[in-house]
Amino acid sequence: MTSLFAELSPEWWTHNVSFALKKDQIQHVEIVERTGQVHKLAFRWTLYINGGLVMYVSYDKHKFQPLLYLTYHRNAFRFDLFPKPKDALYKPLETPYALLVFKAYDEEKKEAWFDLLMQTFDNSEIYFKQGQ
Repeated sequence: MTSLFAELSPEWWTHNVSFALKKDQIQHVEIVERTGQVHKLAFRWTLYINGGLVMYVSYDKHKFQPLLYLTYHRNAFRFDLFPKPKDALYKPLETPYALLVFKAYDEEKKEAWFDLLMQTFDNSEIYFKQGQ
C-alpha cells in the first residue's frame, strides 16, 4: 500500500528520488528557492520495531520524530518546504511540500527504503548529499 499523495503520477512531482538508508545513516538535502534562500533537510532512522520505523527529521532547524509503518496512511510524513510565491494562483496544494515515504525494510541488510517526493512548482533546485 502507498499513501494517497504517493499514488499521484511520478510526473506530477517536481523531484522524485528513491534510496536506502542503514540505521543512523544521515541523508542531507539542500533545497534552494528561486529567491536564493537555502533550506536544509536531514533525516535518518534509529529504530525498527514491531513494523514501525522511528525517524528523526530536521528541516530548517525544526525537528520532527515521525513513526512510519508500511501500511496505508501511516507510511508517509508530509511537511511544507517554504511559503508559496506571492504571484502564485490559489490552489489547495500549491504550497511547496515534501513527502518522505517509507517503502520497504530489508531484514537481512538492515536497510530501510524511501521515496522522497517534492512538489515545488518549479520554484527550487534540489541538491542531495550522500549519507554519513
